[in-house]
Amino acid sequence: MKLSVLLAAAAATLALAACERTTVNNPPPVDTPAPAAVPVPVPVPVPGPAGPQGAPGEPGKPGDTVIVVPDAAKPAPEPAPAPPAR
Repeated sequence: MKLSVLLAAAAATLALAACERTTVNNPPPVDTPAPAAVPVPVPVPVPGPAGPQGAPGEPGKPGDTVIVVPDAAKPAPEPAPAPPAR
């Protein structure tokens, strides 16, 4: 009985080892350099002559630069802590 179990285990090992195992060997990636950048002429706007002077603005009034921030709502007062137990 011992010999038949040993023989069956050896036969199973050989049978499974004989099966074809396909392996996937991906080829290494080919590094192709990027093509060199070709300079393309870009039309550049040329500034023209200055236009006519615009109308003067109205002078500022004193106190116009003060920013008034409205009062934020005050939070409710916290309750007083309980007196310590004696």
